[in-house]
Amino acid sequence: MGLFSNIRKVRTRMMTRRSDLGSAGKNAIIGFPVYITTPQSVHMEENTVIRFGTVIVNGYNEHVYIKKYSVVGVNCVILTNGHRSTVGIPHVLLGPSHINDKSRNIYIDEDVWIGANVTLLPDGSLGRGCIVGACSTVTKPVPPYALVVGSPARIVGVKFSIDQIIEHEKVLYPKSERMTREQLEELFIKYYEGKSVFGIQRELTEEELKELEKCKKARGFIAPNLDE
Repeated sequence: MGLFSNIRKVRTRMMTRRSDLGSAGKNAIIGFPVYITTPQSVHMEENTVIRFGTVIVNGYNEHVYIKKYSVVGVNCVILTNGHRSTVGIPHVLLGPSHINDKSRNIYIDEDVWIGANVTLLPDGSLGRGCIVGACSTVTKPVPPYALVVGSPARIVGVKFSIDQIIEHEKVLYPKSERMTREQLEELFIKYYEGKSVFGIQRELTEEELKELEKCKKARGFIAPNLDE
């Protein structure tokens, strides 16, 4: 029994807790178990979630920033470092030698939804409001409000229309933080012409509004300050 008890203690120490992180805002929730090699280089803003089974492999100088309202789904893998094959160096030595490393910080912007079993590679930062479909592999930056799927991930749709994004951001962000219509129009011309809209917009029923308030209280949701 002593051996099994010691194994449990070691496994528990390896699992990352909220207090281990470099910074954690109010109502930042970290699941159990989550494994992070360098938790002090991971930063969660308020109202964020990392679900159970997620693994973050990062170094001391490789930071992962998760901004407000974002959710990292179950069993995701986030890698801040990769290696390029080099003549004369066996792969087993590339990592510890840091020769020809690709070392990056990863930014997960506001209101991002990362599905289950997603892998983010060193260039895979995620723009505001984007959605990454389950089992996708992100190898390059994803623009705001994109819907991406696949391995490697590609844009297949957009989360909301321009008018819907404007209404959505009025609820989540003070005016100084919202994207302008001009910015959104440029974004849509560059990435989303001919792409379908994923989200919906409708009036919530009284029962749905009550359920939403119940969820906010249960989760300790911090209401945004929209006074600006």
